[in-house]
Amino acid sequence: MPSNKALFRIALLMAAVALLAGACKPKEAQASPQEVPTVEIPTPTPILPDRAVLVAPPDVDGAMTAQAQAILTELTAASGLQFETRAEINENTLTPDVKIVVFLNHPDNLGTLAARAAGTQFVAISSLDWTPPANVTLIRQQENDAAFLAGYAAAILAPNFRVGALLTAEDSALGMAFQNGVGYYCGTCSALINPLNSYPIVSVQSAGSAPEIWQAAFDQINTSKVNVLYIDRGAMSAQLLSYLAGKDLAVIANQAPPDESFANWAGSIYLDTLSPLREIWSDLMAGTGGKTLNAAYTITDNHQIALTDGTVWLSPGKLRLMDDIIALLRNNQINTQAVN
Repeated sequence: MPSNKALFRIALLMAAVALLAGACKPKEAQASPQEVPTVEIPTPTPILPDRAVLVAPPDVDGAMTAQAQAILTELTAASGLQFETRAEINENTLTPDVKIVVFLNHPDNLGTLAARAAGTQFVAISSLDWTPPANVTLIRQQENDAAFLAGYAAAILAPNFRVGALLTAEDSALGMAFQNGVGYYCGTCSALINPLNSYPIVSVQSAGSAPEIWQAAFDQINTSKVNVLYIDRGAMSAQLLSYLAGKDLAVIANQAPPDESFANWAGSIYLDTLSPLREIWSDLMAGTGGKTLNAAYTITDNHQIALTDGTVWLSPGKLRLMDDIIALLRNNQINTQAVN
């Protein structure tokens, strides 16, 4: 049996052999890291918000364009739409992201545009008798209604109903609407003190007549004593107002006074074709159209005027009466050409 010393030597020998064997064993090749291919991730195209476009041709009044821009800037900002103004739009420039188009007139190609862009809502300010398709809304611009309202205002202003009017022959419907507006308030409108006339007293002349012709026309109707005078747009001029300055009367019209120094201006009554955009905006955003609504009205330049027969002005009470007539006109409940 080997001794302990021999066993120790054998153990040392075996350890040396093991170390030698490990040193002689070839090292395993280190695996090279696997190359990862580069993958290009496309950048997503940003989704732009829908747009609203105001179409304002160059021949449209600049003040009207500015007012439309102000209203639409407010409405589109609240609705998350981009807003822009263009001079025109056609089938080639009408893209699918245009959600709402507002025209300040009634373009000839409105029907074609509406048919080709069923997803777009169109609004047009129009005086035409036209039935809109499902994606068109018309804001009706009816000057005769404004003249009727001016006639009603003149009647509630004038002491003893003494209303006169300078009317143009070329627009007989407007003249009829004004006279019917007077009669709507007071019927036969007969004065109770001399001169005992029925009013309104009117003079009809050509729209192209010189101011001197309109001055003579006023002198003729004023022989019947006129307290409130309506002047048609075709008769209005700064020269005529200068002639009327100092006369014992008040003037009302469907426009602002051309001469701002004229002291006897009782009021201006305008068609307001733009504020109805606020009334229909939620419908437009919801994709609902196919209707016609009438323009609203604005009454400005409201002054108190002292006449021999009393003070003339559109007081808050008289304005409330006019609000009732405005509601009837906007709801098509008054035929301005045939008032009984």
